[in-house]
Amino acid sequence: MMREIFNEGVQDHLIPFEDQPRSIEDQQSQISTAATDARHPILVAELRGWVLGWIALAAAESRPQLADVGEVQVFVRRSFRNYGVGRQLMQAMQNEAARLGYRKLVGKVLAANADSVRLCIACGWREVGKLVGHDASYGERRDIAIVECVIETAGQAIH
Repeated sequence: MMREIFNEGVQDHLIPFEDQPRSIEDQQSQISTAATDARHPILVAELRGWVLGWIALAAAESRPQLADVGEVQVFVRRSFRNYGVGRQLMQAMQNEAARLGYRKLVGKVLAANADSVRLCIACGWREVGKLVGHDASYGERRDIAIVECVIETAGQAIH
C-alpha cells in the first residue's frame, strides 16, 4: 500500500526528482532499511487497516557533523489529501525526531505544489530558499522549495 501511495504522487507529478513508479523491490528495500535503522524511521497513518499515508526520515547529509539533521518525505493517498493526514504525520515525525535527538529537519518540495508548501508552514516549518529549475522530471525544469523545521527540545528551539 505504501508503494501505491508513492506511485499516486508520481502519477500526479507531485514528487520532486521522481518520474517513474516505484517497484515493489525498491519499496521493500526502504522498509527493510527503516526496520534495521532506528534513526531513520517510517511512520504510517492507517484507518481500519487501510494505509492513508506515510512519512520517512532519512539522513539529510552523509557528513557525520550533520547526523542530527534529517530529511523528511511525506506521502498521502490521493483520496485523503487535505483531510489532515499529512499534518498528523508531520507532527508525529517531528515528535519522533525530537525523541531521536535531531536538531533540524529539512525537506524539498515542488515550489508549485501549494498544498505541500502550506502543509509545511502549518506544521511550523519555514521556506529557506528556492532552487530554480532544479528538478528535470517530466522533461521540464521545476523549481524546488527548500523547507526546514528546527526541533525544539525541552521547550527551547535549538538555533
